[in-house]
Amino acid sequence: MKFDPQNELTEKQLDELANQNFDEFLDYLDQKAAHLKQFTRPLGSYETKHFAAWTKGGELTTEELKKAKEIGKAGDEARMENISKASEKLGGDPKYKDSGIKNVKTHRSQWFD
Repeated sequence: MKFDPQNELTEKQLDELANQNFDEFLDYLDQKAAHLKQFTRPLGSYETKHFAAWTKGGELTTEELKKAKEIGKAGDEARMENISKASEKLGGDPKYKDSGIKNVKTHRSQWFD
């Protein structure tokens, strides 16, 4: 059975499919998961630490915290990559492209004249 996002199976139909042919049922669920995965984004470090603490009741070991940071770092990098791609698509950073802007101050000591 092929997954159709416009016409999903009901709970009763899923139960019947699971009872009749379990491999076909798992294939259907894999197709649905692949469809839904295109609408998700990876969690950042804040969210992973937050959810890890939430599931443990607020008490995390250092290993669990390191693992949550590691997972979140991958999500943060993916988000930064998407932002950089979008900025390139829109023309890059405007402060370097605008001809009316002179003397871009990039260091704190340059802020005060």
